[in-house]
Amino acid sequence: MRRLLVINAIIFAVLASAAALAYYGYSYTAEASSRERAIIQDTMRELAEEKIIGIETPILEVDEKLFASIDPDRLPDLAALVHDLQAPVVSVFVLGPDFRVLPSGYVSDPVTRGPAFLAFFESEVVPALELRMLAEGTRAHQHLTLDGSPYLFAYSRRSHNGRAYYVVVEADVVHLVANVFPQFFGVRSPRLYQVVDESGELVFGVPFRERGAAVIELPFAETLSQWRLRVAQRDAGTQAARGRRTVIDIVLIGLALAVITSGLAILLYAVRRERKANALKSDFISNVSHELKTPLSIISMFGEMLAAGRVKTPAQATEYAEVIWRESVRLARLIDNVLDFAKIERGVDIYEFAPGVVGEIVARAVELSTHRLAAAGMTCTVEVDEDLAPARVDNNALTLAVLNLIDNAIKYAADGKRIEVAAHGQGPHIVITVRDFGPGIDPDEHERIFERFYRARAVRLKPIRGSGIGLALVERIAAAHHGGVKVDSVPGQGATFTLWLPAEAARDMTAA
Repeated sequence: MRRLLVINAIIFAVLASAAALAYYGYSYTAEASSRERAIIQDTMRELAEEKIIGIETPILEVDEKLFASIDPDRLPDLAALVHDLQAPVVSVFVLGPDFRVLPSGYVSDPVTRGPAFLAFFESEVVPALELRMLAEGTRAHQHLTLDGSPYLFAYSRRSHNGRAYYVVVEADVVHLVANVFPQFFGVRSPRLYQVVDESGELVFGVPFRERGAAVIELPFAETLSQWRLRVAQRDAGTQAARGRRTVIDIVLIGLALAVITSGLAILLYAVRRERKANALKSDFISNVSHELKTPLSIISMFGEMLAAGRVKTPAQATEYAEVIWRESVRLARLIDNVLDFAKIERGVDIYEFAPGVVGEIVARAVELSTHRLAAAGMTCTVEVDEDLAPARVDNNALTLAVLNLIDNAIKYAADGKRIEVAAHGQGPHIVITVRDFGPGIDPDEHERIFERFYRARAVRLKPIRGSGIGLALVERIAAAHHGGVKVDSVPGQGATFTLWLPAEAARDMTAA
């Protein structure tokens, strides 16, 4: 009787432990799914903001150029001025203090709009513009729909010889929809983009077919104020179904293992493994956040200086703009690293192979790293065989791989002061090498450094941030090109990373 009670108690304990483990697994999966959705929404919001800034910034720059360039005493030269600026505008108006267009103060393209449109502008558009409330030197805009057609006007109040005048610029909305929007939203992406008007009618893009997909909607605050940008994840339904199947599989497998094996052992193992996974994820998120914060802080600082006008010369403004551009490229590269690695982990085909010149790819990667090299006080030499055979590659992916190798050398071998990059032919292969003269890597870590999230012991002891996915991404890209990557290093003598791919890349190559 006592033995039976012990057996029943053991069975009950195993079943109870299995049920507890299953509940824990389900709760964690649901929480992880919720966090993933929140991250996706935050990412979509940030991308939407970047797209809007990318569209609006050139428009604002053109407006400011025109406002600053127009001289009321030289209105006969207005048409030539607008033509020389090559600005994507339809019409330019210069108004006097009585809000009437000055003589020779009207330029329109196409010219066929002529006097008829001028009369339409003075009777319909000018009353809609808040010219009387406009402070001198400021810019405002109006996005109007008149007679069923959209118009975008930017206007500014200026003064000349003590007399006020107004400059009104009509942007080319047709050009924006037909040419600019496709450049920003027409690229292949895991997200879908729409531009809609106030009533929700589609202006640009395709309807979202996925029901229940999370949609982020933001307005064009500085220009097209009647339109909004909408962003949604592609294949949202498929991802949701995959998540449901994953939860069911985890529960079933967990129950089967719990019944067969010891509940306590499984629970301890799961908790230990969960702690390790959470620690890796927390470290990864912390490192990536720091990596992203640095360029964002630089962009914010120099952007604030430009916005506040704290520049002494146009050359200094150009220098600040170049810094913002470089840091934007660096930020985009960091984001591409994370997004591309996530795609690879999900098994998504992201490669587009085409004939390419490896030497040009290497040179482009070095050029993109120039600013970081200078900031680190390092020099970089490049040696590429002139008769290097062509290869079938994904230009963007291979550039990203070389950039990651160079970034690693800059980050972890800065005390070596120099980097050597080379591309040579070796039999049937093209070999790309990146050599640094830093502290080197222990031999027992040569294989592990290509694992995702792994960082060498010597690096973890230093205050150097890193995501731990750069080399893992390099290895995946090399494998997709039917090649590979390895490291040769002796502690204290630097490290040489070697990436190779077929010189005559397989003609039937498909994206891995």
